[in-house]
Amino acid sequence: MNIKKRGDLIVDCFGNYYYAIDQKEDTLILVNAFMDLSFRRKLDDIYFEEYQGEFIGEHAMNLLKGNIEMILNQKSKLNIYTLDEVEEHYDVIIDPLYQKS
Repeated sequence: MNIKKRGDLIVDCFGNYYYAIDQKEDTLILVNAFMDLSFRRKLDDIYFEEYQGEFIGEHAMNLLKGNIEMILNQKSKLNIYTLDEVEEHYDVIIDPLYQKS
């Protein structure tokens, strides 16, 4: 199994989606995909102008839903794996309070 970092999605039994952000040998570090997408863009005047009147997390959630839809409709070469599948091949560490530095 070859997980594409910040591309393939991993879903747990509760419906939470994760991205792999790092791999060291057989250990895969996962972060919540919504949180990762939330930290990919800084708030600036242009962001405020583009998304004025929307909820703070709406843009990141729309990106995640779009990614899921593209994978499910086979419009992407990326995959969605279950966490159980991934844990059969890797030692998994989930970073629950991920913050891009």
